[in-house]
Order: sequence, then structure tokens, then C-alpha cells
Amino acid sequence: MARTQALSELELYCGMATRHSYDQYEKHGTLFSKAVTAFRDDSVWTEKWVPDDFDVCDAASHPVWEQRFTGEQKLAWNHLQWALDYSAVAQGERQIIVLNNFAVKEYGAILPSVCELERRESFEETDHIEAFCVVLEGVRARYFKTRKEPLQSIPASGFSSETLNRLSRRAMGRVATYLLGSNFPTLFFLARGMKTHGFKPFENSIVTNDEGHPAIRMISHLHRLDESRHMATSLNLARLSSAVLEALPRDNKLLFRLAVQAAFPRGRSADYRLTYWRRVLNESTIYADIPKAERDALYAHMESRIGVNLQSLHERQARLTRQANKRIVEECGLSPDMKRLFVDVLRSDPAYAATVDAVRLDD
Repeated sequence: MARTQALSELELYCGMATRHSYDQYEKHGTLFSKAVTAFRDDSVWTEKWVPDDFDVCDAASHPVWEQRFTGEQKLAWNHLQWALDYSAVAQGERQIIVLNNFAVKEYGAILPSVCELERRESFEETDHIEAFCVVLEGVRARYFKTRKEPLQSIPASGFSSETLNRLSRRAMGRVATYLLGSNFPTLFFLARGMKTHGFKPFENSIVTNDEGHPAIRMISHLHRLDESRHMATSLNLARLSSAVLEALPRDNKLLFRLAVQAAFPRGRSADYRLTYWRRVLNESTIYADIPKAERDALYAHMESRIGVNLQSLHERQARLTRQANKRIVEECGLSPDMKRLFVDVLRSDPAYAATVDAVRLDD
């Protein structure tokens, strides 16, 4: 694609997306305000927050969950599932807020509207995190009465330690910009888009779940409106950055492979979920009356199921995630060799292979 055409497309898109963001927040307010309001009403604890099939560890099929958990404990598991999913989202958004700035830095002198949009998206991500923290703190206080630390999962990308991620984000952004050239923003928005595609179908189902609490559904609804724009941003910047930016792409396969592996760490899809549920079973007061041997048996069952379940897309992801990933990978501005390398890295891990099973690249 000609550079002038790519510039025109991005200018038009960025202006539109920024306006839509301001219009939405003027109409609905922040997610943070909705979360604060939600937890002033005790009815939030009496209804489900997510559909029953979200737990890929398949805990509900085990006799301890089926026969030993009370109705209150089963409902708590449902709330804790929401906390797991949105804690993982929040961890990713913390990374994005910092790396956004590095990914679009070169646009400052070329197309300032891209930088303006990313500043606006970072504002939205900050609002999301603040809202999710309100809910996570409510869950911690209700179900972990003796735990003082915030309730959160380990990160799904980067280091498994949030402390290491926090300390290294800026350095990673600088190094990636220098070593990968225009491949860095292309890869960053490619990975960002795919992460969003993976959770989008689950969030859609929260919003449309008639059994769910209306206030929780509203938080998810407003988040998905933002994320729909973020998906489009990721697609456009992954597709057009190489054509627009004056920095040359650097096709260093070793460095590129390491960058992809950092975005999609091997084994992390299972690890961040299992680590979270192990903490729930060990530390939460809501399950303290379940004998340790039975909690251990339930965890062993979850550990045995998650690997198999992650080897294929969840039925909720079958259409949207598969097709959105196919499009963003096939249309992104990476060279054919880098596209193949990206897909090969993901296909080498059974937990990520299904996310790119629809991608078709020319030999």
C-alpha cells in the first residue's frame, strides 16, 4: 500500500475513534463510577456475574464442587471467575498503558492523531483498571477475610511477576523500538489485538446473560465498547505501521521470536489460572470448611483438565476469535518470513495453537 494512502486511512480512523470515545464517556460516564455504584447495593452478591461455562479448569464437573459446595460457595466461585478474568485483563492493560507510548512514538512527527488516540486509549485503560480494582477489592473483602494483599492473577504476558513487569516495561519499550524498528509497533498491535479477540466473546456473553447482575453487566458492556474500538485500532496499526513509519523493519528472527514468546509465554495460559485457583482453595475463607484433602482433590482435577481444554478454542470463541485472528495476522504489515515465524511460535504451544488455526499464509 502506498504511504500516502496509509496515512490518509489512519488519519480518518484515528479522528473517528477519538470522537467516539469522548461521546461515549459523555453519555455513560466512567467504568469506575459504575463499579463504585454497583457495590453500594448488596444485591450484587446474590446473582451470578458470568455464565456457568467460563471456567476452563472444569471445576464444576468434580464431585467436590457438585456435592460438597453449598449454593453460596458455588455462587462465590462464579464471582471469583469474574475476578480471575478481569484481573488478567487489568494486568494486560497495565502493560499496554506504558508500551502504547513507545509503539506510537515515531508517529509524533508524522501523524499526531495516532498519538492522540493512544493517549485517549490509555486514559480508558486507566479507567478500566480502577473499575476492576473496585470489584476485585470487594471480592477480596468478602471471600478472603484474612488476606490483606490485593486479589489478582499473575500476568498472562511478560514476566510472571507483576513487580518485574512494572520495573521493566519502559526498558522493554525502548529496546524493542531500537532493535525491531517498525516491526515493533506492528507486532505490538498484532499481539494486543489477538489478546482482545480472545476475551471479547466471553465479555459479550456476560453482557447478554439474563442471569447476570445488571450492574456487573453494565461494567462489562462499557468495557466492551472501548475494546471494540481498541480491536479496530490494533488491526489498523498492525496493518499500516510498516507502510507509514519511516523507521525500517528489522527482520532479526532471534529477537523477533523472543518478543513473540514474551507476549505469549509458553505454559502461562494454564499457569495464571491454576495459580489463582490454588490461592482461592488455600486461602479463601468461603471454602475453609471444605476439608483440605477434598480441596486438593478438586485442584488435581482442575490441573488435569486445563491442558486438554486449552488445546482448542472455547465454543464461545469459535467464530469471532478465529476469524478476527485470521484477519489481523494475514493483513498485518510484517514480512512473509516474520508472519510465518509469528504463527510458528504460537503453533508450537498447544495452548496457543488454536488461536491461529484459521491463518493461511502463502508459501
